[in-house]
Amino acid sequence: MNIPHDTLDLNKFISSISLALDLAESCVFRDCRLNAENVRAFSQLDVKNHNFASHSKKTALISLYLSNSLGYQGEKLNNLYIAAFLHDIGAVDALSVCHTDLNFIYEHCEFGSNIIKKLPIDNDISSFIRFHHESYDGSGPSGLCANEIPLEAQIIHIADFFEIIYNRDIGPIQRELILNWFRSQKAKMFDPYLVDILFDITEKERFWLDLENMDRDYGVLERISPKMHTPMNLTQLANISSVFAAIIDKKSTFTHEHSFRLSRKTGKVAASFELDQQNIDKIKIAGLLHDIGKLAVPNAILDKPGKLTKDEYSIIKSHAYYTKLVLDKIDGIQDICDWASNHHETLRGTGYPEAFDAGRLSIESRILAVCDIYQALTEDRPYRAGMPKDKSFGILDNMVSIGNIDGQVVRILKDIV
Repeated sequence: MNIPHDTLDLNKFISSISLALDLAESCVFRDCRLNAENVRAFSQLDVKNHNFASHSKKTALISLYLSNSLGYQGEKLNNLYIAAFLHDIGAVDALSVCHTDLNFIYEHCEFGSNIIKKLPIDNDISSFIRFHHESYDGSGPSGLCANEIPLEAQIIHIADFFEIIYNRDIGPIQRELILNWFRSQKAKMFDPYLVDILFDITEKERFWLDLENMDRDYGVLERISPKMHTPMNLTQLANISSVFAAIIDKKSTFTHEHSFRLSRKTGKVAASFELDQQNIDKIKIAGLLHDIGKLAVPNAILDKPGKLTKDEYSIIKSHAYYTKLVLDKIDGIQDICDWASNHHETLRGTGYPEAFDAGRLSIESRILAVCDIYQALTEDRPYRAGMPKDKSFGILDNMVSIGNIDGQVVRILKDIV
């Protein structure tokens, strides 16, 4: 199946993938157990109990309200919109340092800025992300103050904090509390002019209703978002997927380059089956993105050295579901989404999350499943060292004998590794 050139859209890809970043950020705060009293920026916020499931989208929504009041249009508006979606893209990379609390804000801004430079988007977006936690009075992580901070970064900063403070479950009673907090931060954390614009926006009931209904209806954001369309081909999608694969693999110290190695193996096996080049390219992309759902799994579980409890194992298994949830929102890659999210299904129908059987699993899904098992067996894990090739194939052969995985795929994999 050929993908029409106008189907794959970079901007829609970024919008969809932001859900994975929100899930990752939620795990960051849970794993690090940030002490809010030790971080000036969070001095009055209980971020540990915040629901980050729509954080990027709500930050983008608030940023759009602010930028529309400032008269933003065209490319300037588009760049702000993308930056708001991706402002916390460095959170996963910063996991290794987030336990130091004060460094987390600086590090995730720096990491995020560097990651953005690898994507085919305007370079200005990198600086917006790098400085989105700078404070107006110069007390932020990089020491910039007032007009030294890009205005777009300041917009994202105020929108970011508003979203974190806002709690949909509390309702209208919180409004004055939120506004009082922003009054207290005038000329400290935030530009007084931007705070005044924020107050003007909050006088509109539509603003509060949009925030309240974002979790139920993402069309709220689409109604006011800029109408962008940046077509991309499979090569561009593969390059972008490589960036996100690096983010995924850095989620845990035990998955370094897992997705890249799996992608290469699936491509070689697919070529041995004489699949057409487009499907080979797509299965390699599926390999890069297959574990994107692991961004929703806390590192305390991923890196646990001992045996998992029943509940912990259920959480681990949920990653395939979240992979489906994230990728299913991206137009034009339904087959890639299916192959990626099916990598823990079995031919007997005993896998997860769908319990599909052989009749529902394409050759691409079977290839990805076998290669993922082999890759996982041969890599170090917190509870064991990586297994040698012969022992790994012994386990695979046993799985073939009980009807879980495809024997032909295993035979071809043996020939190429």
